[in-house]
Amino acid sequence: MRRQRIGCGFMHKKGVTADQLNSRFSTYALVYVIRGRGDYIIEEGQEAGQKIPLEAGSLFQRIPGISHSTILDPESDWLECFLDLGDDIYQALVSIRVVIPGEPVSWIPPGSAIEEDFFRMMVSLKAAPERDLPHTSMEILQFCATLLERAREGDDSLWNRIEKSCQDFIYMLDQRVDLREYCRSNGWGYESFRKTFAKKMGVSPGQYIIQRRMDEACRLLRSRRLSVKETAMTLGYKSQYEFSAQFRRTIGWSPRDYRGASLNQALDIL
Repeated sequence: MRRQRIGCGFMHKKGVTADQLNSRFSTYALVYVIRGRGDYIIEEGQEAGQKIPLEAGSLFQRIPGISHSTILDPESDWLECFLDLGDDIYQALVSIRVVIPGEPVSWIPPGSAIEEDFFRMMVSLKAAPERDLPHTSMEILQFCATLLERAREGDDSLWNRIEKSCQDFIYMLDQRVDLREYCRSNGWGYESFRKTFAKKMGVSPGQYIIQRRMDEACRLLRSRRLSVKETAMTLGYKSQYEFSAQFRRTIGWSPRDYRGASLNQALDIL
């Protein structure tokens, strides 16, 4: 019976913290987060200990035989919909490369009516007689394949957000960027944005902004059109001291020494 297992439903986990701890499942599950925050933690293999943020729009998988944990924010009023499937459907999904065990978490934009699709599937399963199980299995297989393909499209849309944000950050070098507010104003999930940005760019959004700001500081200092204090003000720092401290941490020189070295280098070339 385990091979033909099919389950579908909704779960409200208000106040729950330890949802699953180092758990290893014998069946496959596909879970869509309607509301809430948390972390999916990989518990084995080369990426053991890696935390992947979960939020509204996250689509995560419980892969048979692979240990993981899900830790929830008890104040986030977690609500999920899920499919719990037997080995027959799971193996079919793996064989057509729809399920990739090494990619347990993906994303579909909230507001995509996913929960309505789950509800229709749940109603259909409840109404289906036992003799229709083969047909129902095929319907579930197609539903899962569609969800996971949509999730990959969602990941592509996240990459488009990264490109847009990089352009925005360059125009905002003289501002203090509140990343949560920036994401909210663009209708983006903060955790998904931060995770994807770090994965694609190799640094966090905050580190990226500092790097670009320091690149611009170096350019301004080499041009010698502005004093160190004027450079700090141009880049939105509250004081010359704050700017100098961050410049030294990032570049390894004080702004004054860097500017002097650049001037000396220019004279040597002349």
